Amino acid sequence: MPIRSGDPSTGLLWTFALGSVVSTYILILIGGYVTTTNSGLGCGESWPFCNGGILPNFNDAAQVIEFSHRIFNFVVAFFVVGTALLAWTRHKKDRNVFFFSTAGFVGLFAQVLLGMVTVTTALNPVVSDAHLGLASAILAVLVVNVVMVWNLRSGILAVHQ
Repeated sequence: MPIRSGDPSTGLLWTFALGSVVSTYILILIGGYVTTTNSGLGCGESWPFCNGGILPNFNDAAQVIEFSHRIFNFVVAFFVVGTALLAWTRHKKDRNVFFFSTAGFVGLFAQVLLGMVTVTTALNPVVSDAHLGLASAILAVLVVNVVMVWNLRSGILAVHQ
């Protein structure tokens, strides 16, 4: 039984919010794979490039693994930025959705910067742990947001204040 509100943009918002959660979870898994294969410096410290080039050496597994983590960030950014733009333009009055969409956007921006610092500090353990911790916090924010969007979509809790 599909649950829809009268506003068609909530369906698009739902798609982007759910895509944010799923893609972020996949990115965290890819990051774990980067760590367990010791590929974190596969592209060297020339962030955002891969050993000074735009593309990795496809014959070097460590470069491909690390580069896949960097590239998948664009998928996450597509969904997180899309969710935020929809919240900012079409759901300003839905305070919870607006807040958690904005928090996800800010978190993504901070995470990209922290990812850069992780690489440029040669995988400093404290920075690397902070990178994983922030990723986990962002995932939690995005999960809360998708629940808020679901509630908005289903009419359970529409907060227009």
